[in-house]
Amino acid sequence: MAVNSVSNQKTIEDIIDSTSQKTNERKTGELGKDDFLNLLVTQLRYQDPLNPTDDKEFIGQMAQFSSLEQMQNVSTTLVQSQAFALIGKHVTASIVDEKTKETSTVEGDVSSVKVSEGKTYVVVNGKDVPVEKITDVTEGLRTSSSNISNYTNLIGYLVQGSVYDPSTSELVGVSGTVKAMQKGLYEDYAVMDGVKVEISDIVSNIHSTDPDYIKNYLSAHDPNSGSTDNEVSVVIVDRKNNQKVPVTAVLKDYKIEDGKITATLDQLNVPVESISNIKPQ
Repeated sequence: MAVNSVSNQKTIEDIIDSTSQKTNERKTGELGKDDFLNLLVTQLRYQDPLNPTDDKEFIGQMAQFSSLEQMQNVSTTLVQSQAFALIGKHVTASIVDEKTKETSTVEGDVSSVKVSEGKTYVVVNGKDVPVEKITDVTEGLRTSSSNISNYTNLIGYLVQGSVYDPSTSELVGVSGTVKAMQKGLYEDYAVMDGVKVEISDIVSNIHSTDPDYIKNYLSAHDPNSGSTDNEVSVVIVDRKNNQKVPVTAVLKDYKIEDGKITATLDQLNVPVESISNIKPQ
């Protein structure tokens, strides 16, 4: 689009009006930092070459953008800290179904926190609830003296820890990326993805003599084969120390080679107290 006269030059108001539809699609009543930067770029693109934007005005706009970005970063960090402080608390929230537009009430203890596309959610009874929709907070049945928010800085880091079997006191070391923190009844957990393990058995009350029993079980829960039920209960083993621990997690993939079964597990709960090594991704 060529601009040949001052009368054709777009103003900030024109640009805001032209992007209002996108703003509505984002379901927010305010401009984000990406929108603000887009406004600046668009204004420069359509400025009158005979009457360009004043340098001082441009610098002022960039300063506003920098200030806006810093405020949004601080706001995001604050919201996440508030969300993690809610783990174990009993909350009530009003949420709107995007399809039916009906409002429903969700009530229960916060089990974990999720951060997706820059938005923070608490998980209540298996449902993702935006933090800003919470209307009431009380002490939960699972509230303990620990403060799980102290561990939120682990999210996004590659860590090493251990899972254990309380009935045998056996330990198996694991490593993976922390995706969330979750409060348990007696201890707090780092929820880890990408955990590579060796599987020795299936946790089941069924005793099968079928040599392909483990293979068939994993195949039935393999997301790569189209299965939607990917949660598995398996026994993982540390061959060095001959230690075995039963765990429940989400199966990402697995491989059988020379009779050895290795797998990658997601959403594996690892006690935070067992974490011994932390590395950036």
